Amino acid sequence: MSTIGPAGAPAAEGRADALDSGSGPRSVHRALELLTIVVESGPQPLTELARASGLPTSTTLRSLRALEHWGYVARATDGGYVAGHRFARSRFDAEPASAEQLFERSGEVLQRLTERSGESSYLTVRGPGRSCIYLREVQSDQPIRHVGFAGWAGRTVQMDGSAVGAVLDGETPHAGFVTLGAVSAPDATVIAAPVLDNEGAIVAAISIVGPSFRMGEDRVQSLGGLVRDHAQNLTEALRSERSAPAASGADPR
Repeated sequence: MSTIGPAGAPAAEGRADALDSGSGPRSVHRALELLTIVVESGPQPLTELARASGLPTSTTLRSLRALEHWGYVARATDGGYVAGHRFARSRFDAEPASAEQLFERSGEVLQRLTERSGESSYLTVRGPGRSCIYLREVQSDQPIRHVGFAGWAGRTVQMDGSAVGAVLDGETPHAGFVTLGAVSAPDATVIAAPVLDNEGAIVAAISIVGPSFRMGEDRVQSLGGLVRDHAQNLTEALRSERSAPAASGADPR
C-alpha cells in the first residue's frame, strides 16, 4: 500500500529516492507500484493513478505505456487503465483451469463456433475488480460483421451490463446462455455461455457477437444453443485434461 505524506498524497517519490542501488532502477519500482494500484483498486484513469502514486502525470504516462507495451496493463473502453492480458494469464497459472489451458484448448472450439454460427467468437475471463479480459478471438469471414469487435484479444472491459459479465457473475438462465445488446455498440448483439472447471466453478465465458439486424428471436435461440454447446465442449476438454494425470498415476491394483 502507498504511504501517505503530510499533504495526503502517497509518498512514492520519497520512497523511490530512498531505495539503494541494489534495489533496482526507480523507474521499475514506479511501474510496479502503478501495476499494484491497478490490480488492487481496479480500473483507474491516468489522473487518478498519478494522484495515487504521487508521480507527475508525464512520468505516470511513460510508466503505463511501458506496462501496456508488455501486456501488463491495457486501456478499458472508458479510457481508464486495467490489468492486461499477460497479467491475466499469469493470474490463472495456479488455478485448476489455467489460462494456458483455456487459451490452448479454446482455439479449435472457437474456430468451430465461428464456422457454424457465421459470427465472430471470443474467450473471456474475469479480470481484477469488475472487469473481464478477452484472451482469444476468431473473426467471422462474413462480408457484413461487427468490425468494432475485431482485435479484442488482450483487451479489458467492464463487466457490468454485458452478457459476458452476467455469465461470469453466474447469472446464466436455465437455457444455458445470456443474450444482451453490446455495451459499447447498440447495434450489436452478444450471446454468451459459461465454461466450468471440475468443481463446477465458472472459469471463463465463450461468446459470439454479430449485427443486431441478423439476431432475430429464432436465430438467437439457435445461436444460443450453439454457444452453450461449444462452451460445454470446452468445459469437457478442460476436465479431461485435468483428469488425465490423475488417471495415469492411479494404483493399477
